[in-house]
Amino acid sequence: MRAFLSTVIIASFLLTACGASTASVPAQPTAAPDQPVPTQPPAATRDPAAPVVGDPTATPLPANPTAPPAPAATETPAALPPTAAPAATLVPTVLPIKETPMPIQPAPAPNAQPLTPPFDGFIQRQIDVAKQDLAQRLGVDVAAIEVASVEAVTWPDGSLGCPRPGMAYIQVLIDGLRILLRVGDQLYPYHSSDNQPPFLCESQMGPRVQP
Repeated sequence: MRAFLSTVIIASFLLTACGASTASVPAQPTAAPDQPVPTQPPAATRDPAAPVVGDPTATPLPANPTAPPAPAATETPAALPPTAAPAATLVPTVLPIKETPMPIQPAPAPNAQPLTPPFDGFIQRQIDVAKQDLAQRLGVDVAAIEVASVEAVTWPDGSLGCPRPGMAYIQVLIDGLRILLRVGDQLYPYHSSDNQPPFLCESQMGPRVQP
């Protein structure tokens, strides 16, 4: 009995092994004798004479590509030290020298004595000469000239109280007259001496203030 069971088990193992081997090997299909076998088409070949059509979206490359020029080297100027500004030269301003004439300072008439009319003949002639001279200067009538005052004076020098700039005079006392004539509000002083007729001393002209 045990021998029989062993035989059965061994037979089962053998059958199982044979079945597995048979299932793992597929059967090869056999082609029909009259069915054509499909063949792959030959690979396409390019005609050397045909023009090459490029991709319209592709960017054409230049025939002779050149490298982009290298940027020129720029020289940076070296910073120069600041130069000091030249000091301003003061040019002295030369002002023209204006010669100022010495002011005429008529010497005061010492010992002046007012004279009242009637005048003697000599004094009256001196007054008439002074009035004629002033009438010719102003172009007025002699009657329009008024005698404001007559004084007997002693002049300190030859200028007779009316010195002129740059003139030299003898330093002696000289007796004479000072006749003051008036036209309107303007006074005209005339100086004279015994040996010199009356003359207008313009440096002493001035208006008369009425009281």
